Amino acid sequence: MSNRLISKLLSKMNGRELFAYFSLFILSFGLYFESIHFGYVLDDVIVLSENSFVQKGIKGIWNILSNESFTGYFGEQKDLVTGARYRPLSLVSFAIEFEFFGNAPNISHLMNIILYAIIGCSLFFLFKILIPNLSIHKWYWSFPFIASCLFIAHPIHSEAVANIKGRDEILSLLFSILTLISWIRFHDTGRKFYQFSAIILFLLAIFSKENAVTFIAIIPLTMWLFRSQNLTKSFIKSWPLFLCFLFFIVVRWQVIGYFLSNGIVIDDLMNNPFVGMKFSEKIATIFYTIIWYFKLLLFPHPLTHDYYPYHVPRVGFNNPIAIISIALTIFLLYIAFYFRTKNKVISYSILFYFITFSIVSNFIFPVGTFMNERFLFMPSVAFSFLCGYYLFQLSILQNPLSKWTSWTLSILLLTAYSVKTISRVPDWKNGFSLNLSAVNVSKNSARINLFTGVSYFQKYQPEDNPQKKFEYLSLAETYIDKSLAIFPAYGQALNMKAGVLAEWLKKDNDIKKFLVKLESVIKVKPNLDFVTKYMDYLTKDPENNNLMFPYLKHVGYDVLYKETRNYEYALHFLGLAYKINDQDADLNYYISCAYRDMARFGKLNSSKIQEYESKAKVFLDAAKALDPKYAK
Repeated sequence: MSNRLISKLLSKMNGRELFAYFSLFILSFGLYFESIHFGYVLDDVIVLSENSFVQKGIKGIWNILSNESFTGYFGEQKDLVTGARYRPLSLVSFAIEFEFFGNAPNISHLMNIILYAIIGCSLFFLFKILIPNLSIHKWYWSFPFIASCLFIAHPIHSEAVANIKGRDEILSLLFSILTLISWIRFHDTGRKFYQFSAIILFLLAIFSKENAVTFIAIIPLTMWLFRSQNLTKSFIKSWPLFLCFLFFIVVRWQVIGYFLSNGIVIDDLMNNPFVGMKFSEKIATIFYTIIWYFKLLLFPHPLTHDYYPYHVPRVGFNNPIAIISIALTIFLLYIAFYFRTKNKVISYSILFYFITFSIVSNFIFPVGTFMNERFLFMPSVAFSFLCGYYLFQLSILQNPLSKWTSWTLSILLLTAYSVKTISRVPDWKNGFSLNLSAVNVSKNSARINLFTGVSYFQKYQPEDNPQKKFEYLSLAETYIDKSLAIFPAYGQALNMKAGVLAEWLKKDNDIKKFLVKLESVIKVKPNLDFVTKYMDYLTKDPENNNLMFPYLKHVGYDVLYKETRNYEYALHFLGLAYKINDQDADLNYYISCAYRDMARFGKLNSSKIQEYESKAKVFLDAAKALDPKYAK
């Protein structure tokens, strides 16, 4: 690529071209301005409004830099997801905002929009210097402007921009793009300043989010295809970026205490959706999501923030979509290889997409969910680049029809994306609107059904109108039941189910109905703190004894002992019954059986085994004394 051509291009940046940057800002604000009036939703509380480090303002920055990213919310490092999270730069930006504005979601939303607009402008500049000979046309009908507009308008970005927490995605991509621009300028001018700025920018990118590491491959790829630099030499020359990544890894290691994993297996389905899957099912399901991502790039509808189990189904290699996805992936990679010299734009776009997508694909390491729309934020640059390039190429063909076709397709695509984005943004207004929009799409997600149930429960609590109040409670129970039908062992849903049942009990005082419904909760999770406290509460009133005694016997023996083999909690519930009536022969026998099997199968030390065997004999003797049938 001629340096003279690039210099000529840069010298043409006059007042008219500034309209391009201004237009990209206007487009960004036009699409997302409404979000300025929104509050905090989802993980915004974790990274900002209830993060103790962020709430210290500038004084909390060192805490942010020296701790895992969720520690400021939980008070300790929880390691809820594989590899933990260390993305301090977005939290630092929130701390600075808090220092000057306090908890002001409108300021945080405004900053997201401004940063997003700057990404659009940075892409415009990048595309200009990437292919200069296609960038000297009128700014409003040039390849860089078309591609940048498509990127800004794409609805898949609404999650990253309209959700304050998406700041990590925004900063990571912004600094990654600026790193690439600086590296190209370093190559084109030979000025060390650009190399130094690239190093600083890359550090900022990678401390925003780990995804930026993929630019260690993207930058040599760019220099190879668009600056005719030998690929091996390109990698060697980018050694400062490798050192930056190594520095990040060392810092991250020191902060969270381990490299990639602390050895603890994440067995919570909501943080590891592949729990219980065979290896073949995991791979097939990942490929299933890959083709789903392709679909969202081309046709971003419907959109949802929830792809948790089992909105994305669990599939095997007998699923035709998984097989088609594998074939399509292989085909695209072959196309990228085939066109590496014949059509660099096609090759670059495909490789850019797969390289930046690789880190969130679940192939390299689990990301805590099947997929997410925000994971396409960085890879979608390739899609915008490819579409913008060919829409522009169509317009410069020596055929009037081609020009009008190009204009029509561009306007239609930009309009369709903009309309979809504008209609999607209001979903992020608050937690209720977001959950309600998602549950209509992610109907088979345990998580969003629970969250919707919680939203209705929160509406139920302050409501004064009795009819509306219990309509909300009924809806809360309906969605929570859907969540448990999908994932019966979902602890949070079971806890909410018990809470809802308690509210119905307050309304109608029907203890029998309450206990019958509570049995399904106890069966799965008898150790819920709520259940323990409510059993204690109900057994303290002697008037409940006639109802509680047979219930506790039934749950302790028939459900927990015989059905689920949970001997520890079988003894707990049988013990509650024993406090009510210790002269029941059947109950003494049931307790004896539970102690006996606890000694046999409870994985106890020898002293405990002897203790439980002794107790089993005591209760069996009591049963024999109370009823001769047990003496046989």
